Amino acid sequence: MKRFWIIAALVGALSVQLAAKTDDVDYVELGAMMLRDGHVERANDALNMVDLNDTELDLPRYYMLKGLVETKKSFYKEANVHFYKSIELNEDTNASKPLYLYIAQNSFKLKEYKGCIAALDKVPDLMAQNPKLFGLKAECFWREGDKDAALAVLRDVNSRFPSYWDAYKQRFYYLVSLGLFQAALDDAQVYLKNAKANETILINFINALRQSGQTEKAIELGEEANLRYPSSAKVTVMLAHLYIDKEMIGAAAELFNEASIEDGKYTNESAEMYRRARDYVMALLKNTQMLDTKEKYKQRIAIFLEYGDYERIIVTRKAMARSGLMEEEGMRYALAYAYYMEGEFEQTEALLETLSQPELFAKAVELRKKMEKCKNNIWECQQ
Repeated sequence: MKRFWIIAALVGALSVQLAAKTDDVDYVELGAMMLRDGHVERANDALNMVDLNDTELDLPRYYMLKGLVETKKSFYKEANVHFYKSIELNEDTNASKPLYLYIAQNSFKLKEYKGCIAALDKVPDLMAQNPKLFGLKAECFWREGDKDAALAVLRDVNSRFPSYWDAYKQRFYYLVSLGLFQAALDDAQVYLKNAKANETILINFINALRQSGQTEKAIELGEEANLRYPSSAKVTVMLAHLYIDKEMIGAAAELFNEASIEDGKYTNESAEMYRRARDYVMALLKNTQMLDTKEKYKQRIAIFLEYGDYERIIVTRKAMARSGLMEEEGMRYALAYAYYMEGEFEQTEALLETLSQPELFAKAVELRKKMEKCKNNIWECQQ
């Protein structure tokens, strides 16, 4: 029992000492240290322990740290409230200037674009050192619907930072939206000539022009992209689609062929485009390179049908069965039609009897009528 009271006394004394040490903790400094080390929640816990009635408390720093913690936690509105409190209480106005940049970024994320512009206007000296801030301000004006102000900000960037090429990229999208396509293309050319553009940016430029109906200008940029990235299948396919928009199927087929060499996944499209261009020799050549057996035979049947090689369709019947194509009614009708064109009506009828889909059933009825005419009058055959 005596030992118990001794231990209890020691624990009590130790608790008093720990409490005394705890009272000496600088929670503001602890919060700052935790925040620097990336421990946001711990920093928040430390700051919540701060005694706001402490006359020696550095309130501007406290509110700044609270704002930083809340920014990290995506509580942007609460963060801005604390940043403004810090600015209001801080006698050193220069030390508070960076907080306006946090306020601007948080306001943008909150879609409070006027608040973002107002914060940036407070720090013209900081903006003068960073062209990206002008881009942010321009975007705010644009989203607020003040197009002229947005373009004016970007002109200002051009004069202050002549080699800030991202301003040309940003303005490109604005000009496309305004229908000023030649000016947009000029900006795109400046950007591509000077900046380290990648193929994704180029494709985005081309897509923007294409979606605005400016196919010719999109092709102009697409041809440049194809020269710049000769081994990029994505760029080649993008250009091919532009030629499809112009109904230049032959040119599109050649481009899809290039893309299939760059990336085998475009082999199917390459064969299909040659089929549409009625270049059946190339269509069949690309078809033989396809890896998907089922799709290969399906496409091959379509090619044979189109240029009238019905005998080869019939010869393909076993391969169609092995690949599972005979389970599809559309393929059974195609085979039935081939038998009809070759005059093998019994085989035709046997396949037509398996059709139940309304559209194909209607076609089967028409085909039976033709077979009946053919039986009665040979000159009616295959008309």
